[in-house]
Amino acid sequence: MTVGNALIYKTIGQVLAQQAVRHSNCEAVTDAAHRFTYAQWEALTDQAAKALLSRGIKKGTHVGVYANDNAVTLCAYYAVWKIGAVLVPLCNSYQQAESTRCLIDADITHLLLGGGPSGLRREDFPARIDVIPLASQNDLNTLLLSGRAYGDAALRAAKNLVTADDPDTILFTSGTIERPKPVLTTHFSRVNVMLAQANVLEATEQDRFCSVLPMYHCFALTATVLAAMTAGACVCFPADRHGRTILETIQRERCTILTAVPTLFSVLLERYKQGRYDVSSLRAGLIGGSGFQQELYLDVCRTFSFDLLPSLGQTEATAGISSCGLHDPIDVRLRTLGRFFPGVEGCIKSTVTGSVVPSGTTGEICIRGYNVMQGYYKLPAATSYTIDKDGWLHTGDLGSLDSAGYLTYAGRKKEIIIRGGENISPSEIEALIKADLNVEDVRVIGIPDRHYGETVCACVIAHTPMTEEHIRNLVRSRAASFKVPQQVLFFEEFPHSPLGKIQLSALKAAALDRLGITTGV
Repeated sequence: MTVGNALIYKTIGQVLAQQAVRHSNCEAVTDAAHRFTYAQWEALTDQAAKALLSRGIKKGTHVGVYANDNAVTLCAYYAVWKIGAVLVPLCNSYQQAESTRCLIDADITHLLLGGGPSGLRREDFPARIDVIPLASQNDLNTLLLSGRAYGDAALRAAKNLVTADDPDTILFTSGTIERPKPVLTTHFSRVNVMLAQANVLEATEQDRFCSVLPMYHCFALTATVLAAMTAGACVCFPADRHGRTILETIQRERCTILTAVPTLFSVLLERYKQGRYDVSSLRAGLIGGSGFQQELYLDVCRTFSFDLLPSLGQTEATAGISSCGLHDPIDVRLRTLGRFFPGVEGCIKSTVTGSVVPSGTTGEICIRGYNVMQGYYKLPAATSYTIDKDGWLHTGDLGSLDSAGYLTYAGRKKEIIIRGGENISPSEIEALIKADLNVEDVRVIGIPDRHYGETVCACVIAHTPMTEEHIRNLVRSRAASFKVPQQVLFFEEFPHSPLGKIQLSALKAAALDRLGITTGV
């Protein structure tokens, strides 16, 4: 489906329908229990779309999905998109309070409920929510049967109402505020970003993408699953995200493309060196998320013998900002995140004056174009803060551009912690810990970690003596497991500036010293 640098005006459902005609007998989706051709996938998702219509779901309805990643879950995603409803994938590691908060903030009225590490059940969600079970093949069969009353004409009518300008998805992201922000995008944005991602990888119907990251992340959803189906390729879901299972899937399915974050690549390397799996089918992939070490990058490329392309994306940019290409030399890949995607304007602006800085100067990465979100759902102030009056999205990431237009990453302006590809808001964790009245003050910081990139460290001032485990339990009871502090340090006071503000840099230095971390990782 490569169209060069031209933008296309299609919905996600229209792209799938096109591929179902072009590649009807090619495999589209596989998991541990299913194999579907494009023709079968089109028919299956049509039937699921009818079932959603029978539940009163229509264009504009906000539909949450809380489930493990597999063919059944992806079928639900496509069913939602086909009828113009708005998909809201939820992190299935979230605890009850986190999930309920997302339901409220995204105005979710219907929830497709599958499995997840948190093990939430129907009774864990508000009674007003129409909860539709989706944890098994039997649940899917029941859902499909419920749509039989809807004929093809009704489905066509629903599809015809959907345009490329309509919202497609709300994904949650973490920032410097306490509540994760709901990012609203359109079919037009997502279709063209997934096309750009497929073009970077030079993907064809011969490719098989191994989907190893959670689909509630924009990187996995757009750069893996949808990029694959844009090219008429196959999406292969491992049964779980254990390193051994992923490598076995690559070996069994002869996967050709692997997209992941540095943490996962590190895990796969370790497991591969223990078992020596056959991954010779791999030809290309993307590495994104948090920053990666050159040593890790080179080790992955040497061990797996494939082209690994550094890339930059964020939820507010529909997962696509820049990427290296297959024809970029290794030195470019080691020092840059490639060029901005075709059709995306990019520049570096001073964090002080807001003006564009010269080539080679570090500032904030700003972009403008089809990939920019509509905005944060029902958060106009936050939206106007992030997208200025001229349409520039201020990413909160720092970098520089060289004379050839290659982007070098220089860190984050935002205070988020990225643990193994998961974005964590320090303010959110601080609020949970401050719920204990015996806590006088708390600051949450990111600590370098060889495996995860960063881990959460809670620096606490307490009125009365308490244990590290007590602090961890405060967070564990209300938040996903990846947000639980790995380190807890107790202080009598925090370092302050002459004006009385807490000096986070000095606090972090003190924490690193107490933990015996004297050099970067």
